[in-house]
Amino acid sequence: MAIFETSDQLYSYISELFEEIATLPEAQEALKTLALCVRFHYTMPDCVMTLTAANGEYTISQDVSSDVKPDVELSMTGDVAHKFWTGELNVMGAITTREIGIAGSLGKIMRLTPLIKVAIHHNKDRT
Repeated sequence: MAIFETSDQLYSYISELFEEIATLPEAQEALKTLALCVRFHYTMPDCVMTLTAANGEYTISQDVSSDVKPDVELSMTGDVAHKFWTGELNVMGAITTREIGIAGSLGKIMRLTPLIKVAIHHNKDRT
């Protein structure tokens, strides 16, 4: 059974996680140095989200057709996304085995690492 049954559940989970971590000093520091747009394509359930970070702030939008051209696009299932954000996934291994697909520069996605680490740490504390 899938962790997320609907795209609204997946969007809500990730949106709430980012709302919570955005208040943390470590996340605020990471956001200050981040200028990046990442589009996440999820399947099972189907959902598209765009994370845009610039000038110390971020937005997450659920969109189907956006005019914003992302720097990087990631694709994965909802279950892989859950493992990704909870730290249960070896991300480089998942990229190698294509559990996570990447379109764009791997170097650019690595800019998200500090923010991802804060999210993973915070997500582990909330369970």
